[in-house]
Amino acid sequence: MNRVKRSITVRFFSIDATPEFFKGFKSSFLTNLESSLSTRIFNIRSKKHLVKVSTVENATAYPLSVVRERNTWQTKATKDGSITGVSTNQGIIGDPYFFFVVPEKKVLLGFTTGPSVSLKSVGKTMLEQFNTDRKADVKLDLIPKEKEFSKLVELPDYSSLHFKINSSSLIDVADSAPQIIKDLSSAPYIENDMQLSLDLTVNSESESSITKENVIEIVNYLSGHDGCTVLKVKGEDTDGGKVHLDFGNAFFNYKTDIQTRNKYIEEKLALEVLNQALQSFHLEFTE
Repeated sequence: MNRVKRSITVRFFSIDATPEFFKGFKSSFLTNLESSLSTRIFNIRSKKHLVKVSTVENATAYPLSVVRERNTWQTKATKDGSITGVSTNQGIIGDPYFFFVVPEKKVLLGFTTGPSVSLKSVGKTMLEQFNTDRKADVKLDLIPKEKEFSKLVELPDYSSLHFKINSSSLIDVADSAPQIIKDLSSAPYIENDMQLSLDLTVNSESESSITKENVIEIVNYLSGHDGCTVLKVKGEDTDGGKVHLDFGNAFFNYKTDIQTRNKYIEEKLALEVLNQALQSFHLEFTE
């Protein structure tokens, strides 16, 4: 079987949680690692998740793998013409996610070969399984590489938002997605693998426009999305000067290409990618 090149994008999130969470995480992780079964399965919004802890080779990073059920796969068809349901009695059929948790830096890094838009929500769901204090929430935020996002929040006035996104990446949007993304995902006139280009006017006084809060929500969501190729905001500063913000590369990430004979990424190879990404992250913030 020929090798296939696959592009991987590792994303970095800051973990906002209590000091007790990080202490408890390490303890719980090691307990699971030493047990005879280093996995756990749970349900979130009718979707099964399998979380697996792996051996710690890097003393500062704790590797975890997650498989999130994809229940859009409803049937199995064979050459003889039989169409049957997909049996999951022996496991979960879904998308793989690979993570490193770095408690000392309060950082989560990870990637997926499934819908990239769900990386943050899957990472948050995974971390919550190690949270013993259910009253204390665990939050994740992309780590900014540029200063554009702080400028966006500070701008007193926006005029427009422009973005381009492939319709294929809107098939499985998260529950936390902005309403406009949900509307695009469910629009009957949008076909698969279409390149969508939207120019939106920002005006809080017009019902046909989006508000400043909408812009921040959309930029937050799309800036970490592989399917979004263009993301720009126009506005004015306090002196009335024109401001153009480009979020195409606003957050820290690590990109690489790998060669594989499989349709999925093997765990060993995934850990190698995450180790390389972690090294690049250390270099970026120590220079």
